[in-house]
Amino acid sequence: MVAERLVSEVPLPGFDNSQMDGFALRAADLTVRDGAATLPVAGTTAAGQEPGLLPLGAAFEVMTGAPVPAGADLIIPVEFTQGFGAKEVRFTGLTEADVVRGRYIRAVGSDIEAGALLAEPGDVISPAQLAVLAACGFSEISVLEPIRTLVVSTGDEIRRPGSELRPGQLYDADTPLLGAVLETFGHRVETSRIGTDDPAWFLEALDALVAVHHPHLIITAGGISKGAYEVVRQGLGRRGISFGVVAQQPGGPQGWGRLEGDLEGRGLLHWRAQSDDARAPIAVIALPGNPVSSAVSMETLVRPALAAVDPNCAPPRRITVRTTEDISSPPGVRQFRRVRILEDAAAEAGAVPTVALEGGPGSHLLGHLARADALLELPEDDVEIPAGSERQAVLITGRGVGTR
Repeated sequence: MVAERLVSEVPLPGFDNSQMDGFALRAADLTVRDGAATLPVAGTTAAGQEPGLLPLGAAFEVMTGAPVPAGADLIIPVEFTQGFGAKEVRFTGLTEADVVRGRYIRAVGSDIEAGALLAEPGDVISPAQLAVLAACGFSEISVLEPIRTLVVSTGDEIRRPGSELRPGQLYDADTPLLGAVLETFGHRVETSRIGTDDPAWFLEALDALVAVHHPHLIITAGGISKGAYEVVRQGLGRRGISFGVVAQQPGGPQGWGRLEGDLEGRGLLHWRAQSDDARAPIAVIALPGNPVSSAVSMETLVRPALAAVDPNCAPPRRITVRTTEDISSPPGVRQFRRVRILEDAAAEAGAVPTVALEGGPGSHLLGHLARADALLELPEDDVEIPAGSERQAVLITGRGVGTR
């Protein structure tokens, strides 16, 4: 992303040049009879040469991209002649449309005028825009680095996939899931596991990770509910991070805030002082540990917040869908149900796609999430939804219409 406003100091093209290999002349000097005319050849201009001065009543050989000789206002392509190298050129097959001032001349500034705005701060530069900047003479530009995000899963029961599990232990699905989604947002992601239920140990380990990775954003998974071993809530709550419950299912428990304060203090801010942007606070988002709850929270809460401040992060992709079965939802809660988009309906141009529920509302149904295309949104007052109802749905990252 660009960090500054970029304005072109030069026009593009920077000079009148020939669009074709051919002959430059004055339209007024060409007398066409029966589609033919003849003019003496006064010189040749190739690309990269300085433009010559066109004598009255003569033509100049010009190559594609070559400067138009001073005085010329028309290019006749070589296809209308017998070629280059003679002392005079005979034009044949001409019509009135071929003898028009400005034809086949790329006028100075016809693409980009001097003073034109090329980019604003926060704009994402495409390959074509990069070419424009180079063509306008920019040898280097200031850019914003990608957001550095540290994703941390927590809990004494969490283990690295592939390791041996003891009774009651689980493989970590949160860091692969959240890391993959954040990479689609354009983030530079580092992931780690802090396998403890001890708040002091958790903070010490997190401090060490921050010292290594210097993140702009920390996203944690797990340890934020109201139980006795909620290590994230108990640890980061001491450092000013807020925790609460939103009226959403799944994904009710949430935590958010910023880590900031005296740079000479201890803990996370002490480590932050080692980075180049030491005075910038670290944003923190604490998500539930259940992978389904984390995934839904990413699409419904985290993505909208990041999209509002980061041009690299696209906003949620919402579509209108039609249900195929009766659905019940608890009052006072915004429920998101996993659904599949039925391919036959989605294929019809302009039709509202129909959806079928993929599993129940339980937040433990990770396999059903993997098979779903979207999250059907049922607002707080949507208690009984009959089949055939139209509602909004949020497409899941990597899934949705046209991805299968």
